Amino acid sequence: MTIRFTPKTYKAAQRVKPPRLSASEEGLFKPITAKVSNALSDEYVGQIKAQARADAAKDRYMDGYDSQPRTGFSALRDAQMKELVSPDRDRAIAQVTTALKSRKRRIEPGTDPLLLLMGIPCTAKVFHGPVNGRLAQIYNEDGEMIAGYREAEGWITVPTMDETRFQYESTQIYQAAYNAAKAELDAAARRTETPGGDPSVGLDTRA
Repeated sequence: MTIRFTPKTYKAAQRVKPPRLSASEEGLFKPITAKVSNALSDEYVGQIKAQARADAAKDRYMDGYDSQPRTGFSALRDAQMKELVSPDRDRAIAQVTTALKSRKRRIEPGTDPLLLLMGIPCTAKVFHGPVNGRLAQIYNEDGEMIAGYREAEGWITVPTMDETRFQYESTQIYQAAYNAAKAELDAAARRTETPGGDPSVGLDTRA
């Protein structure tokens, strides 16, 4: 009689699922939108390349990234994105914060009222959770969540697909320009290096 058994160390083969992308990361695999394309203007790209060359000359990649407030490429990118790509989060958050603090607005536990924000193409859901208290979520005109609120933690911002794509494209432009400038500087330094070894090498000593 043959006895068949499964070793204790045996584990059934499982299909490995790819890591799940966030909604904003999915934007990297979609065609670039007109909003992002317009924000990547020739003037802006030229400013990125100029900043990359300046950073390469100092041998500091993305100089100013860790400054408070940020300077250099990071500040340039953030300013362009806020002006031409990002939704008006500040106004949206201000309006929802006012609604959350209003004594006239009573939010019953389990309810999910929808707020239409004034003057901006955004909507917000405000509700009262049994554990986290008052919660809020703000969405842009495409239905993407752009900010969230928890009573115990305050506001957090959520990047849109356009913002993620704009940051990615900007960083790629900077990186290529920085590497090209660094290669030119390194090549120039090698050409001006003094040959080592015996200083008499190459001198005519027959005189």
